[in-house]
Amino acid sequence: MQSKRRRVYPGIQSPQLPARLPSETLSVERLADQATFAQRTLTGGDLSDQSAADALFEQVHLKRVSLARTHLTTLQMLDARCEVCDLAGAEWEKAHLSRIEWLGCRLTGLKLMESEIADAVIVDCNAEFMLCWSSVFKAVRFERCNLHATSFHGADLSGVVFKDCDLSQADLQGAKLVGADLRGSTVDGLKVGVKEMQGAIIDPTQAALVASLLGITVRWEE
Repeated sequence: MQSKRRRVYPGIQSPQLPARLPSETLSVERLADQATFAQRTLTGGDLSDQSAADALFEQVHLKRVSLARTHLTTLQMLDARCEVCDLAGAEWEKAHLSRIEWLGCRLTGLKLMESEIADAVIVDCNAEFMLCWSSVFKAVRFERCNLHATSFHGADLSGVVFKDCDLSQADLQGAKLVGADLRGSTVDGLKVGVKEMQGAIIDPTQAALVASLLGITVRWEE
């Protein structure tokens, strides 16, 4: 049953899940092309190391499901909540992810290439070394995530919120950051240029560090 007390994030649409979803333990299944998982709660199960095209997850609640090292092309994940799932090492190309919540998931080394992520909340996830090259993020919030050495090279992060995240050594080169909110996150060793930082939102504590990354010397008047 969808919790009425679940936090609502302004400007982000929550997954549209039925009040009651049939629940089942996910047995070993093949991720065949055009496989569909819809309107159910799936608990446990291992779908790792599989390849498929045009798979669809719609109105689903995934708990402790492994999609590690999957290679999925044009995946669609719509109205989905993933709790403590394993997506480590997965390669998803041209995926469309909309109205999703990823909570406490393992995203280490996940590759989202040329994908679109919209209305997404990603909380308490380990996404170290994740690659999101040339992907578009719309109405997305990362909160308390480990994004160390993650690459958003060429991604559109306009308006994305990074709340209390570790962005140390992250690569934002070629990314669009207009309206992106980095306040409260660790930005040590951030790989970014002056052009990318135009329009980004940072706090005063981050300002001197970001300035040094851009080759600017901040010094009090003597």
